[in-house]
Amino acid sequence: MACVTERRAAPAFPLRLRSARVRSLLREVAAQEHISQNELIEQALEHELSLRGARLAEDLAAAAARLSELSEAAHAQMIEESLDAFVAGEAEPEPLKAYALHREGRSIEVGARRISDPLGVLAAFGTSDD
Repeated sequence: MACVTERRAAPAFPLRLRSARVRSLLREVAAQEHISQNELIEQALEHELSLRGARLAEDLAAAAARLSELSEAAHAQMIEESLDAFVAGEAEPEPLKAYALHREGRSIEVGARRISDPLGVLAAFGTSDD
């Protein structure tokens, strides 16, 4: 049985050059360089994509740096606003009035009121006046 090797053609990308001047220059330069017109086009495309890619990377890096500066400024502003809000809150009266709890037997005194503690909840939390 004979071994048959199948050769596949490289994928083609049809390219139409609209300018007769560009087609003429392509023929001349390819002949001068002793390479095919396709190879010259591939080289030119690779160089152009490399240049544009580098420029795009620089543009993106610059944009990221600007956004980072804006983010740092916004973060600093949030911290400043948070500190201002904290200071303003500290100047306000306490929202809940504190009371001392005193246990007498099975009741507790809350401010001027006496509340019964028949289940010994205070004892469960280990509070005592003793």
